[in-house]
Amino acid sequence: MIHFLFLFKRRDDVDRQDLLRYWREVHAPVVAGMAGVRRYIQNSVMAVPGSALSYDGVEDIWVDDEAVLHGLPHCAADCKAAPVGMGGLIDLKHSVSLRTTDHIVHAGLQIGREEALPKRMTFFKRKPGLGREDMLQYWRGTHGPLAASVPGLRRYVQSAMLPAAYESGEPRFDGAAQIWIEDDTALRALVSSKRFRESVKPDEANFVATDTVLTLPIEEERRIVWLPEP
Repeated sequence: MIHFLFLFKRRDDVDRQDLLRYWREVHAPVVAGMAGVRRYIQNSVMAVPGSALSYDGVEDIWVDDEAVLHGLPHCAADCKAAPVGMGGLIDLKHSVSLRTTDHIVHAGLQIGREEALPKRMTFFKRKPGLGREDMLQYWRGTHGPLAASVPGLRRYVQSAMLPAAYESGEPRFDGAAQIWIEDDTALRALVSSKRFRESVKPDEANFVATDTVLTLPIEEERRIVWLPEP
């Protein structure tokens, strides 16, 4: 199964609430109702006091194969076209598409449709001189289990770019990590823990170009467009 992620930011002259309203109420039913879409979740990027939003939202879409992927409104020909009806609302130059496959590091208890858990999405590029396969092996075999050992995690999934994504050159990101945390208390404890500060975070430098790391605090919109896992 292919996991497609689409990061987007609104145009400067577009109100954020207007964009999110259109995304949820108009765009979501179009995508969720398409044949071949197995699961669809919308992720609103939460504002951080004192920081400008780098993106407004991230779409998570799971499809059976490339044929379905290229039928999505995001993917006309090269997976860089605007979502249907959203082309006039988003800044296409700053949108990013990722075609990935998932590796579940920590499944945890199933997350229900009504649950609203703290979530983080982290996108990264591998460090210079490290091949894709070596990066993938280290990320999955070494860093993944280390990161999953931090208390408070509910779920942890690694999404690595498909080999086909490199056929036309190096993509902006090599992968994305998604983590869900039990609650806000657990989130604060996680980021302040000795294990995270002294082991997990420093280990990123062994396979990641740390200046490329983009971590987004997420509010998951599962109740509106959630489709269950197959």
